[in-house]
Amino acid sequence: MLPEPQRVLWPELAAIPRRYVLYGGTAIALRLAHRPSVDFDFFAHDPIDHRELDALTLFRGAVVVQEGPNERTVLLDRGGPIKLSMFGGIDFGRVGVPDHTDDDVLRVASLLDLGGTKIKALLQRIEAKDYRDVVALLDADISLPSILGAAQTLFGAAFNHLVAQKALCYFEGGDLDTLEASIRERLLLEAGRDVVVQAIASRSPRLD
Repeated sequence: MLPEPQRVLWPELAAIPRRYVLYGGTAIALRLAHRPSVDFDFFAHDPIDHRELDALTLFRGAVVVQEGPNERTVLLDRGGPIKLSMFGGIDFGRVGVPDHTDDDVLRVASLLDLGGTKIKALLQRIEAKDYRDVVALLDADISLPSILGAAQTLFGAAFNHLVAQKALCYFEGGDLDTLEASIRERLLLEAGRDVVVQAIASRSPRLD
């Protein structure tokens, strides 16, 4: 579910090299159409080649808001602001296989990879959209044991599934007061009980 500025930008994203894969909330929203999402987050295993990005028409006129050796975040205007982030040197690998969009504009991470990275992000910030995304994944038959298992495989000792379960049942801080009762009830049902984490195998050290 993309707002109008993002739909205007969409064809231009085809110029992004295919080693970059779309992750984050927009990737989940594109797959499940459960909410609008406005930011584009592209991840790559290889380091960022900033000269390569500079050569893309897509980045001309963009306002750089953050840049580092393996990161570039810009603001674009296509009748409204759009944040586009590129991250390189990502080494957590993948447990699924990314897909091409139907129009072949870009590649989107698998739902299992999106679930694993989403639950990790949920531990690092307090945003209602992350909880809604988890429930959307559950509604798409991506089980909580598999989401936790994917995160365990991707992040190893940096991820604790018990802490993640507790976080899914805690609704204070940030904008969590906006969470619908149905979202809270589903998360309490799924995460508020003993969960046997599913063993998930790594498919590749790369993202593409």
